[in-house]
Amino acid sequence: MKHLFVSDERVVQQHYRRGIIFRLAGALILFTAFLQVPVLLLAGFSWKRYHDEQSTRNDLRAETNNLQVANRPLNDIRRKLDQIRQWEPIVRNRLPISGLLHAIEDSMPASAVLDSIAIESEQFERVPVAGGIFRVPGNYRLVLQGLERSGDGDAAQALAKALQKCLPSKSELVHTDRMENRADGFVQFSLQYSIKPDGNYFGLGVKKISEPDTL
Repeated sequence: MKHLFVSDERVVQQHYRRGIIFRLAGALILFTAFLQVPVLLLAGFSWKRYHDEQSTRNDLRAETNNLQVANRPLNDIRRKLDQIRQWEPIVRNRLPISGLLHAIEDSMPASAVLDSIAIESEQFERVPVAGGIFRVPGNYRLVLQGLERSGDGDAAQALAKALQKCLPSKSELVHTDRMENRADGFVQFSLQYSIKPDGNYFGLGVKKISEPDTL
């Protein structure tokens, strides 16, 4: 049956608008287009994230290179600090004998005199440092022998108390001995200390360095 007074294009348009096949095809095209929208959005977000991560990675790489360049001058300082740490137990356990003798002299009461002073190091520990191994003492034994006038009070006890205040904190008086009165009116005494070195020798007269040497 021919459509009178109607062109073929008009017939196709009517079939497109009302035909079920054309509607299904149009719906399928629209559905496919809608499905592509989230895919495109996801692709855009992924590209932006990749670009941001790449930019962050480049910034971190540049910062790492800058830190490495700035770190090179510090290598020599680190090496010197490591040497100082190696020598630290050796310097800390080195008892200043001159300061100890000065403290003994200042602690002596007027009614007593010293007969002998003996200082011995003991309890050695091997400490390796650059250039060799050092034997570092962990304890010092101090033995004082002297004379005090009989009847002038306990000069040995006064000496022990005064000297104890000057020694490092962990030092202790381990033995005291007092002889009988001699014919000349003097009494012989003996004091033995165990001195634990700890690096704090201000009580022995050691002073801080006001302007330490630079590295």
